[in-house]
This record gives sequence, C-alpha cells and structure tokens, in this order.
Amino acid sequence: MDLFEGYVGIRLWDGQLIDDVIFTLLLSLLIAFAIIFRSNFQHFIKMMKDVIYLKERQNLFDETIGKSGSFFRNFMTFQALFLCSIALFSIGRTRGMVGLQGEKEVLLAIAALFGVLFLFYQFKQLSYYLLGFVFAAPDKYKFWKKNYNAIMGAWGILLYIPVVWLMFVGSKTLAPVIMFCIFYFLCRFVIIYKTIRIFHKNNVGFLYISLYLCTQEILPLIFLYEGMIFLYNFIETSTLWH
Repeated sequence: MDLFEGYVGIRLWDGQLIDDVIFTLLLSLLIAFAIIFRSNFQHFIKMMKDVIYLKERQNLFDETIGKSGSFFRNFMTFQALFLCSIALFSIGRTRGMVGLQGEKEVLLAIAALFGVLFLFYQFKQLSYYLLGFVFAAPDKYKFWKKNYNAIMGAWGILLYIPVVWLMFVGSKTLAPVIMFCIFYFLCRFVIIYKTIRIFHKNNVGFLYISLYLCTQEILPLIFLYEGMIFLYNFIETSTLWH
C-alpha cells in the first residue's frame, strides 16, 4: 500500500514574494512609528508647530527635552530616509528598471538605496554645519536647524501615502509617483522659504542664502542623480552576473 506523501507545493510568483518583503518592512516601520508616536506625542505636536510657524519659542528639540527628543528626531529622520528608499525601489520596479526576484536581492537593493540616501543626508548635514559656522550666528543656525529637522520629520510622515499606494496599485497609475515628487519639492520649498525668512535681514545673511541655494539645493541633487545611476548600473550588472 502506497503511503500518501502530501501535496506538491507551488512556488509563489516572484512578484508576490517581493510584495511580501516590502509589506513586511513597511508594516514593521509603521508599528515602530505608532509606538514612538504614542510615547512622544508632545514632541510630535511641537514638530508640527515648527513646520507651520516661524517663532523661536515654538522650537522642537529644545535642550529641556533631553534624550527622548533626540531619539524622536533621529527616528523621524530614519523613517523619512527609509520610506524614500522603499519609494524609489518601488518606482524603479513598476517602471521595469529593477529586475530583482529573490528576497535577499530585494533587501540588499533597498539597503543600498538607504545607504546612498543616508550618506547623501550626512554630506548635506556637514555642508549645513560648515555654512552655518562660517556665515551665520550660532543662535540663528541652531534655530534654522531645528526647523529643518521638523520639516524632515513631517515629510517622512507624508511619504506613507505614496509608498502604500505604490505597493498596492503602483503599476496601474502615475498618481503615487507624482505625489512622491510633489511631497519632495514641497519639503524643499518650505526649507528654502524658512531659510530666507531666518537669514534675509543682512548682507551676510544674503550671502549665506546664496551659498545655501547653490551648495545645498542644486549641486547635491546632481551628485545624488549620478550616485543613483551608478547604483542602478551596479545592481543590474550584479543581477545579470548571477
């Protein structure tokens, strides 16, 4: 008598595997954000006020908030960069620019994107510090930096909308891609607007604004674009090699 050996498993469609990986990453990040939001609600309220208003008494991450405020700021920055990485990967995938199939390849690609964005972010932070140290008063630069951190945090929250949209219906519409671009340019516009408002009162401030626009809003985008092209070519070469 033959023993029943069970049913033969059917491999999931590779696209479904990639969707599952991205969904798991996004769900984990959302759960972490919910927990941190619950325990740092006052910091969140102050962050939103900093985005809307331009008054020093409403600054986020004041010295009195201690380590919890620093942790909240760092997480919000991490969230923004991580969601941006997922969004760029999803856009490349829906446009046929990424041909990855395995779970490990997807994780490595997203990690590589995050690494590029993180290095780009750190490069900009160093440039901000050097410009502020040379051309701006310490209190003005500190005030501007706190507003910048708040805007980055708010941008990261907005990115949940196009990222979730891309994950579920990204291949059927351009709307989430357009929304992602709108949120990015809106973030940069608010940063530029607040920079002008904070530093416009004297000639040194005007020089700072001019250097800021050239070194922070134009040249870094060129470097980022070249870095993304190099990363895309590297990923495609690695995929073909295997």
